[in-house]
Parts: sequence; C-alpha cells; structure tokens
Amino acid sequence: MKKPLFIILLIVIILGGVLGGAYYIYENTINIDEIYSGVKIDGYDVGGKTLKDALIFISLQKENEDVDKSIRLSYLEKNYNIDIYDLGYTYDFNKAVNEAYNLGREGNPFQRYSTIKELKKGGYNIELKPEYDREMVLKLVDDIEEDLNQEAKDATLEYNGTTFIVTKEKPGLAIKKSELINLLVDSIQDQEDIQIPVDAVEPKVTEKVLSRVNGVIGEFSTSFKGSSSGRIQNIKQASKSVNNLLVLPGEEISFNEKVGPIGPSTGYMEAPVIVNGELTPGVGGGVCQSSTTLYNALLLSDVTIVERHPHSIAASYVPRGTDGAVARGYLDLKFKNDFDFPIYIQSNVAGNRIHFYIFGDKNSKDYTVKIEPELIQTIPYKVKEVFDSSVAPGTRVLQQEGRTGYKVRTFKSIIKDGNVVERKQITYDYYREKDFIYRVGPALPVVPEPTEPTISKPENIGEQIESEENIEVIDLEP
Repeated sequence: MKKPLFIILLIVIILGGVLGGAYYIYENTINIDEIYSGVKIDGYDVGGKTLKDALIFISLQKENEDVDKSIRLSYLEKNYNIDIYDLGYTYDFNKAVNEAYNLGREGNPFQRYSTIKELKKGGYNIELKPEYDREMVLKLVDDIEEDLNQEAKDATLEYNGTTFIVTKEKPGLAIKKSELINLLVDSIQDQEDIQIPVDAVEPKVTEKVLSRVNGVIGEFSTSFKGSSSGRIQNIKQASKSVNNLLVLPGEEISFNEKVGPIGPSTGYMEAPVIVNGELTPGVGGGVCQSSTTLYNALLLSDVTIVERHPHSIAASYVPRGTDGAVARGYLDLKFKNDFDFPIYIQSNVAGNRIHFYIFGDKNSKDYTVKIEPELIQTIPYKVKEVFDSSVAPGTRVLQQEGRTGYKVRTFKSIIKDGNVVERKQITYDYYREKDFIYRVGPALPVVPEPTEPTISKPENIGEQIESEENIEVIDLEP
C-alpha cells in the first residue's frame, strides 16, 4: 500500500510543480501589463514598457531625431528651407504603441507564450510612417506661388502723333502647383531637395504682332458746329473712352461698355437727347455723334460690325443710312476685329470736328472701301387738324411738329486697283414720318364778304410742301 501512495503523492507534487510553474510563467511572462521583450518601434526598444511609458519614450526619441530635419526647395537663386514641422510632420504614435502592446496577446496561453518567446528571441520592429497636414502643405505651395509667380507682360503700343512706339513683351512664370505638392509629399519622409517645377507663361501680345500696325486703314470725321457747350463736352468725353484702344484679332468691342455709365459723375452734361422720336433735355446728348463717327471710320476700315442701329430721327451730321445710335442697355455699337493683325483706334477733337482714325496693317488691307447710301422712298408727312372749342375762332395752334419719313438702303463696295471687286447691301433703315397736328378753333361767323382765313405754314417742314391734299380734319366734338 505504501508504494501506490508514494506514486500518487509524487504525481501530485509534480503536477503541483507544473501548475505552479505554469502559473508563475503566466503571471510573470504572459499576464503582464507591459510590451513584451524584443518589440521595437522604428528601431527603438520598447519591450518592458507600459503603453503610457512607451508612448512618452518613442515621442521623445523621434522628436529629438527629427529636430533639425528640413526640406530645401529651390528655383534658380531662390531657396526655401522648410522645417518639416511647418508641414504638420508627425507620426501616429498611438497606433504604433498599441500595435506593439498587442503583439503576443492573441490566442490561448500556449500560443501566446510561443509568440512571446519568438519575440524575445528574434525581435520585431514596427516602422513609423510620417504623416503631414495637407492644408499646411497647400498653404506653403500658395505662399511659394505668390512669391515666385510673375505675370506675363504684354507688349504695348503707343502712338505719339507721328509714329508708333512698341514696348517688348516679357514672359511670365507660374509654378506647377500639383506637381510641387506631390514632390513635397514624397519628400516628407526622406527630406530630399526639391527643384521647384515651373512653367513659362507666354504673353498674349507680342512685339511682332503689334509691329504690324503701320498706318491708317480708315478714317472719318463729323462736324459739331453750332452745338451747345454741353453737347460738345459729351462728344469729347465719349470719344476719350475709345481713344488709344487696341483691339486684338478676334476681339469684340462694345461701345457702351467702353463708355460706361453716362451721368454728371462721369463728366457728362445736359444736352438734347432723342427719346421716342423727340428731342428732349437730358444728360449725354452728343454721345451718338461719337458712336456714329466711329461707326463710319470702322466701315471704311472694313472692320466687322456686329451690332448697329439707326436713329429714329435722321442725324444731320452724316448722310441718312450711315448713323449709329447708342443708348445704354438698349442700343449698342459692337464690332469685331476679324483681321489677322491688331487694329488701333484713335480719336481726336479739333476745332469743331471729331475725328476717328483706325490704324492697322496697310500692307494686308491693300484696298479701299466706299459707302453709298441710296434713298429708296421719301414718305410725306400729313397735316391733321383737331377741333378744339377752346381755341379762338378762325385760328389753329400747332400741337405736334411733323417730319418727312425716309427709307434708305446702304451699300459697301470693296475697291482694289481702281476696280470694284465686291458690292453688297449692309443696312436697310426706315426713318419714320411724323404728322403735323393742329388744334383748330370754331369757324368765323359768316359775313357778307367772307375772306379766307390765313393759315400759318409749319416751320422747318423740309422737302414736303403743305397742300389741301395732305390735310386731314378731325372733329373731336359730337
């Protein structure tokens, strides 16, 4: 009996030793609140450290390691040394430390113990990957762009009254933003030097293009003799708006946009303007003479007219069919340079005339233009009499001035070497007629020897002579 008891006792002792040893190993090797031995973060040993201690330790190590790290950017003699922390440079320390802590903590105790032994023997390194703040990178690139970018400067053209002076263009510079952003991101980890990528920006207008302007290709002038001082001021002010105007090939110009708002604050004065076919006091009278003069200079230069309107009353300073009325927000004069060379517009007011000159390439525009208005129809006005008992018997009072109407078509001819090579109609205009209206009083009493009352003739009725045939009597009373 003693032998079996001894064996049992021995087994109990051995089993207790095994269990005790297993418990000791579990409590002191597996079930510990520290990162297991052999684990490193970016080459720094964090084994035996708690999560908090490991976080503090690795943060300090990397901060000391990266303290002097920077990225050098350069373009020609321009250099920028950028501290990596100015790009929001950092690491996800929490993620790395948690990953280190969780090594050897998966599976059953035997699997975990096996992993822990392997970690202690062979080690394991968790690599830190640097991170950056994209907004800080974008701001840096914006700052470099503002510092480095240079706007291209177009060549300029100036006329001194006799010759043209051309100032040479200057290319600009623009960094390639997207490419620079990618280079910065790629360089954050290794801090490699960066050559800032740039693009040359070519000017739109070059000396070569402007040099093609070599002479007048069309000109026109009109007289404002007898105009009021306000109207003359408005003519001068409007012409200044399109003076020394360079129009590039393909460019379209609006006269109204160039003139801008018309009012006392912009230098315009009161002068008669046409409203609904009537001359009415207003601000800006005379602007249409500037637009009309420019319109004719453009026609003679063979510049493409995009938009043009006639007046409701034929202008006195140009032949009918060749006026160009403007009214802001309603009527405009628009033209487009369809030549392959620039045109340059100059205005000049001298004496009692306004002049417009269109300069361009006389070698290319080697022909002349002739504008020929053709009167199709003259439409007589009518005289209407309206009975009005308040008017003295036997008399009549002018209520509305009348005028003759006209229908006009205008042709443009292209003449080269003395021959007409092209002729076409460009406009058709109708200047509407307007009736004379008189208020007529009661008839005079019949006397033994009645005499025919004298009827005054309307003033300034132009070509139409009043006769009984064009008088219409309207009785407004029952």
